[in-house]
Amino acid sequence: MKKLFLVVISSILFAFNANAADMRIALVVKGLGIGFFEAAAEGGQEAASEIGGIEVIYTGPATTTAEAQIEVINSLIAQKVDAIAISANDRDALASIGKKAMDRGITVISWDSGIAEEGRVMNLDPSNTALIGSSNIKWMKNSMGDEGEFAILSATSQANQPKCLD
Repeated sequence: MKKLFLVVISSILFAFNANAADMRIALVVKGLGIGFFEAAAEGGQEAASEIGGIEVIYTGPATTTAEAQIEVINSLIAQKVDAIAISANDRDALASIGKKAMDRGITVISWDSGIAEEGRVMNLDPSNTALIGSSNIKWMKNSMGDEGEFAILSATSQANQPKCLD
């Protein structure tokens, strides 16, 4: 995760057109207490320590909804953070709050699960959804053979995970 967040932080610095001196970057996750995002926060802290001059604010909502993320982002706008890196619960619902943050001089990028283009300056995807979906189906077929049934469990319909099923 540290390598991923070296890329995230470098992308923010590039988009922000700045150096890292005394920069506050908010890492907004889909929801607190999720192992993947806890690891991301740890990687973000390690990357920030390696670069220096960066404070990472790890935050997110208690519930995995766009409305809860909007509340978190409004709070970050009020705190005048320098940048927000968000994994969105709903790409379209978060576009206007991302635009609001950018209108106030805050650099906004999305990662893992993107915000619609008008609400961010860039999006960093860990992979492409078609590749993830086809790889998962191949792995299931190889492990099950030609018999049996399987179920696919995913996140909310607004999240990026269901796109892997298309």
